[in-house]
Amino acid sequence: MATNVTEKDKTLNEIIEWCETEWNKTNHDSDNPDKELLEKYTFYDGLTSAYEFVIGHCRSMLGYSGNMPSEVPNQSEGAEK
Repeated sequence: MATNVTEKDKTLNEIIEWCETEWNKTNHDSDNPDKELLEKYTFYDGLTSAYEFVIGHCRSMLGYSGNMPSEVPNQSEGAEK
């Protein structure tokens, strides 16, 4: 489990790189003339789409992903002097 944003981003970038490598392999296989059946093409097309979806999702999660408060209360207000 990632302990901070830097570790989370490192992990997400590793996943993105793996997905891109697998996408390239799958895309190459789908262009191979030996793959003649439509079912195989549909399989590879679905697989490349899945990799693209995961890559996009991981990229959207890079960096700080939480909501920043628009206003932070003044902690000195109401403090006794």
